[in-house]
Amino acid sequence: MKTEYITLKETTLTNNCPECYSTDGMILSFKQQKLKSKLLVKTKSNIIENINCNKCETQIYPGQWTIDIERVYNYHKKTIGHKSGSLHFTKLFYILLLIMIAIAVFIYIYLTGLI
Repeated sequence: MKTEYITLKETTLTNNCPECYSTDGMILSFKQQKLKSKLLVKTKSNIIENINCNKCETQIYPGQWTIDIERVYNYHKKTIGHKSGSLHFTKLFYILLLIMIAIAVFIYIYLTGLI
């Protein structure tokens, strides 16, 4: 299965980075995982959130967050459009399903002697 991520929201923060103390370059992103295969597309309901600093190129973990970063995080978390998890089948799945049904019907008709 191929894994993709749907970006629900990505915003820059003007808070101080806990690592390099820069006030620009921190990016808060909310993403949702999407799994694709030849037969189905599944979107998971959990949201992956992270904060990265582009200046020092580090990920800021929740244990390093200041009170200001946490307030901004909570505000942006309320504003994202949450998509629920879903499962969609591809056209290939439906084609294979129709072929299997047609074969089953043909075998049933052949075995009952209607042909």
